[in-house]
Amino acid sequence: MTQHPWRQRMVWTLLVVLILAATCELGFRGIRRALSDSRDFAVVYASARTFDAGKNPYDNTALETSWLEATHNHPDDPNPLDLALYPPTTYLLLAPLALLDWNHVRWAWLLINLIGVAVLVVTLTRYWPEKLPPWRAACVAAFILGFGPIHTAITKGQLAVVVTAILALAILAEARHAAVPAAILIGLAASLKPQIAAPVIVLYMLQRQWRALTIVAGVISLLSCIAAVRLSWAGVSLVDWVGALLGNGRLAAQPGGVYDPAPTNPLAFQLLNLSPLLRRLMGNEAAIALLLAAVGILVCFFLWKRGQADSTAFATACVLGLVLIAHRYYDAAVLVFVFVWALSSTSGKQTAGWIAITGCVVMAFPLPAFLISSGHTRAPAAISQTFWDAVVIQQHSWVLLIVLAALTTVLARRDSSL
Repeated sequence: MTQHPWRQRMVWTLLVVLILAATCELGFRGIRRALSDSRDFAVVYASARTFDAGKNPYDNTALETSWLEATHNHPDDPNPLDLALYPPTTYLLLAPLALLDWNHVRWAWLLINLIGVAVLVVTLTRYWPEKLPPWRAACVAAFILGFGPIHTAITKGQLAVVVTAILALAILAEARHAAVPAAILIGLAASLKPQIAAPVIVLYMLQRQWRALTIVAGVISLLSCIAAVRLSWAGVSLVDWVGALLGNGRLAAQPGGVYDPAPTNPLAFQLLNLSPLLRRLMGNEAAIALLLAAVGILVCFFLWKRGQADSTAFATACVLGLVLIAHRYYDAAVLVFVFVWALSSTSGKQTAGWIAITGCVVMAFPLPAFLISSGHTRAPAAISQTFWDAVVIQQHSWVLLIVLAALTTVLARRDSSL
């Protein structure tokens, strides 16, 4: 259906303004804050530097030594570094950055993150498997540039943007029937940040893509062996670094730890997965585990029945990973795949598409973090504290669950029509 020229001009003027506003928000909430924060990347960088020096990257004393050397004994943050929790493959892939000191590497990592944003914009607007009309492509570009999790990932120096960009390149390779490069990219993404790429690997398994799975496993195994051999040659035994890694994981998951989903963790509101929400609603851990398993099995069943690699299955797998695996707000960067799915083809006109778009827009704003930081931990007088904690503070868990349900209904409906 054609539009009058003045309507087209008005629509495109609004889209241009939206893109400019989103770009300004990226600069203000992402780039500007990254210049004074990047604390999460400091841990990864110090671990990579420790790994590169042939020391245990999970040993806190070795990390602090590497950090002081990188900052020339003048760290900009006097607080101790957080726990190192990434696999050694992460530090192996980031080892080239260990050659730079902190003042230079933070600029390099910021540039890499911005390149990742550019990759997302280009791949998802021009090369998405289902071609987007120009105005929808402009909406996707504005969403990517203005998406809150991407801003937070850049601010903290997290790996989420880079890994999401690698997954986008893998989708592009898959769409062009380059299965081997796509699988290699998935393997690299899993080696950098396993919890983001793991759902895609599960999707490969459910779709019985054994050749691709073999390549992914080969990439991960090769990098893991290289990392293990590097540490072994430097005198760090497998028992030492694996034990230290597992010990860090236990500390992070213990009551009050950063990945503790229970209310005993004051930062539980930052977790996106379903566990923190269920912990606020029920105290039976066995029942919670069974409920999470039921959600995972149900969605995986429909992904298995789907039997084909397409944008719907990929978007569903990404959301399933966010719902089941411990993630923080910045890992929701993978929702860009859900947003572009909802706008592509005719899916944006369906109820599920609109639910997905609404959910992505809600996730674009870190409202729970804003409420907590502004002192609104207690519910207003007219609202019960239980409702406030379970619905308002944990709203992101609800949103992801609703979006997952919408995507699953699309899978089930299409399966029933085959």
